[in-house]
Amino acid sequence: MTDEDLTSRGPVAPLLRSAGIRPSRHRGQNFLVDRPVLSAIVSELERDRPGTILEIGAGLGTVTRALARIASRVVAVEIDRRLTPILHHTVGGLGNVDIVRQDFLEVDLAHTPGDRPLDVVGNIPYRITSAILKHLIDHRRAIRRALLLSQTDVVEKIAASPGPDGTALGVLVQAYCDISIVRHIDRRCFLPVPAVDSTLWRLSILERPKFSADAETFFRLVRVLYGARRKMIRRALRNWLSAYEIKKMFEETGIDPTRRGETLSFEALDRLALTVAPLVK
Repeated sequence: MTDEDLTSRGPVAPLLRSAGIRPSRHRGQNFLVDRPVLSAIVSELERDRPGTILEIGAGLGTVTRALARIASRVVAVEIDRRLTPILHHTVGGLGNVDIVRQDFLEVDLAHTPGDRPLDVVGNIPYRITSAILKHLIDHRRAIRRALLLSQTDVVEKIAASPGPDGTALGVLVQAYCDISIVRHIDRRCFLPVPAVDSTLWRLSILERPKFSADAETFFRLVRVLYGARRKMIRRALRNWLSAYEIKKMFEETGIDPTRRGETLSFEALDRLALTVAPLVK
């Protein structure tokens, strides 16, 4: 294990060169090289006394080493086989770190090493942000919280959901989690420098979702409405429900059919989904 300071650009660039690695844009490889941001990550996690932390994309081991000081166990997941020798060099001597070379999207969070529930940490590539968030939601029973670095505009849309500035993905995340913004991160805190700034944000898994309808029906309704966000609700539903079913639904819920779907609260979306469910079974 090396004691090199990987939170500055000086050692990181030659470390990558010595391993013959050029960071992959396809995989969104932008390595954190900023100590205050690393400290913010550690402080945010440390206050809740983490047990096992699973790290999405361990990279060079910069964050991994810091996590190992505050957690009983760290499961460092990394898909890039080129980085495995570097990880063994930087964190291989730490007895509480398990290096797992695997695609995070194929990791069964219920059966990774360590205790449950997990805390999850990761710098999330834009290209697979949606897939990673859905994977976390699908495995939410194994998770206590997630602390993520994501592209700022994506986080802002999730934070604004449900709402005119929100997204269907944001509604999914907000349905199962309480979220909070920790801090905004300048793009110059990474090597290579990405094209956009990032945000450090926290997801806390809820004991119960913010809706009571059947999940399949609820999220199909959300996708339909957010996929036709410029249309009134009654028009957006025409490719899914008959005119009679749409009329019946609005009569039962008392919701104004001329509203746009993205203006509806969780409570209103839930009422619609509960009414739709028996019509589409």
